[in-house]
Amino acid sequence: MKISLEWLNEFVDISDLTVEQIVHELTMSGLEVEDIEKTGAKFTNIITAKIKKISQHPNADKLHLVEVDLGNALKTVVCGAQNIEEGQIIPYASVGSKVLNRKTGEEFELTPAVIRGVESQGMLCSQDELGLEGMQEEDGILILNRLYENIELGTKLEDLLNIKEDTIIDVAPTANRGDEMSVIGVAREICSLFNKKLNFSKIESTKDLYTDKFKVEILAEDACKYYAAGILKDVVIKPSPSWMKRRLEVSGIRSINNVVDITNYVLLEYGQPLHAFDMDKLDGYICVRRAKEGETIVTLDGVERQLNNDSILCATKEKGVCVAGVFGAENSEVDENTKNIVLESAYFTAPTNRKSSRSIGYRSEACARFERGVDIESTRPALLRAMQLLTEYADAKVEGIAETGKNKLEDVQITLRFNQIKRILGIEIPSQTCIEILENLGFELLGKNEAAAKFKVPSFRVNDVKQEVDLIEEIARIYGYDKIAPTLPNKTQSPEISEESKLLKAINNLFLGYGFNEAMTSSLIGEPLLKQFGLNYNKEEAVYVQNPQSDEHTMLRQTTIANILSTLKYNFDNGQKNIWLYETGKTYFIKKPAEKIDSGVEENQMISGIMTGDTNSNLWKKSSKIDFYTLKGVMESLFNLLNISGRIKYSPADDCEYLHPGRSAKVVLLGKTPETIGYFGEIYPIIKDKMKINQDVYLFELNLGKLIKATSNHIAKYKPLPQFPEVQRDISFAIEKDINNDQIVLAIKKSADSKLFKNANLFDIYEGEHIQSGYKSLAYRITLQDEEKTLTDEVIENQINTIKSGLMKKFPTINFR
Repeated sequence: MKISLEWLNEFVDISDLTVEQIVHELTMSGLEVEDIEKTGAKFTNIITAKIKKISQHPNADKLHLVEVDLGNALKTVVCGAQNIEEGQIIPYASVGSKVLNRKTGEEFELTPAVIRGVESQGMLCSQDELGLEGMQEEDGILILNRLYENIELGTKLEDLLNIKEDTIIDVAPTANRGDEMSVIGVAREICSLFNKKLNFSKIESTKDLYTDKFKVEILAEDACKYYAAGILKDVVIKPSPSWMKRRLEVSGIRSINNVVDITNYVLLEYGQPLHAFDMDKLDGYICVRRAKEGETIVTLDGVERQLNNDSILCATKEKGVCVAGVFGAENSEVDENTKNIVLESAYFTAPTNRKSSRSIGYRSEACARFERGVDIESTRPALLRAMQLLTEYADAKVEGIAETGKNKLEDVQITLRFNQIKRILGIEIPSQTCIEILENLGFELLGKNEAAAKFKVPSFRVNDVKQEVDLIEEIARIYGYDKIAPTLPNKTQSPEISEESKLLKAINNLFLGYGFNEAMTSSLIGEPLLKQFGLNYNKEEAVYVQNPQSDEHTMLRQTTIANILSTLKYNFDNGQKNIWLYETGKTYFIKKPAEKIDSGVEENQMISGIMTGDTNSNLWKKSSKIDFYTLKGVMESLFNLLNISGRIKYSPADDCEYLHPGRSAKVVLLGKTPETIGYFGEIYPIIKDKMKINQDVYLFELNLGKLIKATSNHIAKYKPLPQFPEVQRDISFAIEKDINNDQIVLAIKKSADSKLFKNANLFDIYEGEHIQSGYKSLAYRITLQDEEKTLTDEVIENQINTIKSGLMKKFPTINFR
């Protein structure tokens, strides 16, 4: 953005500062100055003069002798231009004046000259020789009295044309600094950098300007928070004053007419985009709404734009008249016949404005400001400023203002602790200096003490200043980053590996040691993949992608099973028959509405894996097929590694949709509230058939996060080694088939003396001949040990009989063998 220092000087006195000082301090504070350009007259010592008499040159047919009146003297000039006439007022250059060479564009100084025997006492100038463009269409001498009235002879041309020497700096505000996209915003920066006073106060109306002659409405409240329309009548469309043209042109904006120029002038001055509509084309109503899919609008450049639901429109009841905050439309354009205008000043939200701009493929100066965030409290003052200029330079009559919405955001108040400044920046800055810096930047001091100060964030900074560290950053950049000496940290701390990382590494080593390969798949999946394997998901708790690139990546996964099955099929289809894979990754569930500090999404760390093919790939050995117990052995090794085997219980996995109901197990973690943490077993035959795999496949999925948490809660305790031997006795019996191992072991444990009983291990199961129908034969090895003495045969027999009695009491149909 180009900023005129002469314009800037209206808001902050920079007469005592050099351009180099301003450029250096702005760049060091974060507002980079990309270029510096000097402007002003490209000529010297040119004055206005009147042609008194034109006569033929005595020695040349195409030259004239022109007598000019300078107001205080008469001069004779030899001139060959054909567009001159007596009575015209033209620019006159005397000997010693500097002008431009029409052919090369280089500056040269006039010297005394004799042309064809006649002395020429100066020169009549064209616009090219003065470095002026577009002032008149015809070639030849510049005729000033066609452009200006009541010209006094002998007036300096730069005064007549209002040409002043100026310096233009091209600044590049960062994406978060919408307040710096204006002359006033840059003036605030200079005030703080050089501890100067800002000569600016927002224009406020001294009377009620409300009018009901025009209605405005916001139908898309997420896109527009405030909308104001100034109603002005009897507007005269004409050229802008020269000073306004000059400021616009040096800022890179072409002058069009007074109405358009005033909206652009206020845009540069306040940073608030404005738009002028021809009121007679609006039917007394305008609203802000979303465009309908397929709706079109022809913009000011004559291009028909296709709109969608992301496009935000200013519209009458019948048609769109502007892409809000982006580009005006032809059907409401201000032209030379316009008499009455509606001047828009609004606050369009940054995200919706950006989407709206992208929806039509056009980005304007207004977009650049709305995207960074404009000052909502300046929307009305900027409108009043433009209306003021229109009354002065367009002879407009103010009818009033129609407005809707709120032109104020919630106040942001931040407490700044002075000790935090030193902790974060590493240097001591006097508290009073910090307060002065923030006040110069527009922050309002609400109160202070020796330890802290409380500030209210100004409306033009609420988009990027949210917390204490933002205030400290403001202090640092204004105070000067170059004043912060580089230092090393006071203390260094050696990196430590967390217990969780150690466990994850041990788990990885366990699976790698078993021969598994680690898989890494995407957390994004879609319904097609889930349907491929007949897996369900909870739609209400699904985390969806708002703009998915394909149907295969529409949401975050709720299970890792689909990914691991897809990986298996890919490898199997490519000729791999022995596949052992495992993966650690997260699943995602929405559990509550999102808040500022909580997304509401529950993330679970999972571990899953798959096994198929031979356990032994050696060609010299007999192949050994994987079965349920192969996988169960891996699971038990994992639980042993985590030292939680005693808290793991297995039960039938009848509720698992992807596992064979008779060849699978549910893993339950025991505790105050037992909870299911996963499943393992053979995949469901229908899924295997869908995958077209002709060999058994076993898989597992466990909640790794809960396993690690259970491990971290386990505290190892020292226990001395026993000094006396343990003894083992076997018992066997027939019992009903529906009674499981856990029930029997629990009954044995309750029956035995807790001081002597160690464990009971099942080592034989038999069903068939000599066993009653509906029964099974089981054999258990009972281990007993007394830590204080050697067990006698009498004690051992007594314990075994007690165990048998307890089993008979618990299971009356039991038959001991």
